Amino acid sequence: MLSKRQEAELVTAIQGRGEVPLKFAYLGEGAKHWDKIATQRAKEGGINSAEAILLQKRVEDFVQTLATSQGINIVDIGCGNGYPVFPILSYLTKRNIKFTYVPIDISQELLDLAVTTVTKEFSGTECNPFQIDFELGQFSDVMYDLKKNGSVNLMLFFGSTLGNHSDLHRVLTNFRDSMTSKDYMIVGVELTNLVKAQNIIHHYEGENIENFVFATLDYLKVFRQDYKMEVSWNAIENQVEIRVTLQKDISLEIAGEKFTLKQGENLLLARSKKFSESVVTKLLSDIGFRTELLTTAEDRGYLLTMVQPTRYSA
Repeated sequence: MLSKRQEAELVTAIQGRGEVPLKFAYLGEGAKHWDKIATQRAKEGGINSAEAILLQKRVEDFVQTLATSQGINIVDIGCGNGYPVFPILSYLTKRNIKFTYVPIDISQELLDLAVTTVTKEFSGTECNPFQIDFELGQFSDVMYDLKKNGSVNLMLFFGSTLGNHSDLHRVLTNFRDSMTSKDYMIVGVELTNLVKAQNIIHHYEGENIENFVFATLDYLKVFRQDYKMEVSWNAIENQVEIRVTLQKDISLEIAGEKFTLKQGENLLLARSKKFSESVVTKLLSDIGFRTELLTTAEDRGYLLTMVQPTRYSA
C-alpha cells in the first residue's frame, strides 16, 4: 500500500512526533471507509451537506467570474468520492460552459472513485486525474500544463479538509505556489464556537470513523485489541484529536527498520482543527491570498471563501 518514500515518512512521523499521518488512511481499504463516512455525513446533514447547500446557493457568484474563459479546469484537491463538486459541475453543465474535471489526491482508489462518480452523473465529462501528495510540495507543472489550451484553473479544497493537516501554512503555501494571479481557489471549512467545542466530540466516534482512522494501523498489523482509542478536544490547538494508547509493547518493521513501541505510548491518528471566520481569513491573508468572495451558512456553521494569490510589488 505504501511506497518506500511513504514508509520512510511514516517511520519518521511515528518515531519523531508520535503521529500516524492521517493521509495514509486514504490509501487501500481506507478509501472505502472514507467513502462510507462521506456518504453518511451527506445523509445525516453533516458538514458535507452544509457545504453542498451553501455552494448551491452561491455557485453563480463563484463561477460567473470565470464563465467567459475558453474553459474551466475544476481542480478538485483531495477529491474524495467526487460528490462535493456536483453543485459546480451541475451549474456549468446547465449553462453549457466547457470544463474538465481534474481530481487530485494521494489515493489512487479515491481518484478512480471520483472519476467514476462524476462521469456517471455527468456523462461525457473529460477527466484528467493526478495522484499527488500535495503536502510534499507545489505542483505548478500540473497547473501550468492544464491551461495550455487557454482555459483557467479553479481549485477546490472542500470538506473542511484543511483542518486535517499538521502544518496548515505549508499546505496552503503549496497551493499558492502552484497558482498564477489569474487562478482562483475556493476553500470550505467548518466554523465552530470554540467555547462549545466539546459538543462536537461525538461526531468523531462510531464504527465508520474507527475503521477509517485505524486503516494504517491495520496495514501495519497492529491489532485493535492492543490499543485503546480516545477522542478529545485540545483547547490549546483548537482541534479534535483521535489518539490511541498502546496496551502492550508492539514490534514494528517499516522500510526495513525494526523498532518497538512501548506499552502506554500514545499515537495521534487524526486531528480536525476548528476555525472561526476571523482565523480563516487571517490565515489565508498571511499566506498571500486575496479574498474575492466570502460567504457563510445561515447558522454560521460553514464558510466558503474564494481567493486569489496576491501579487506583491516592491
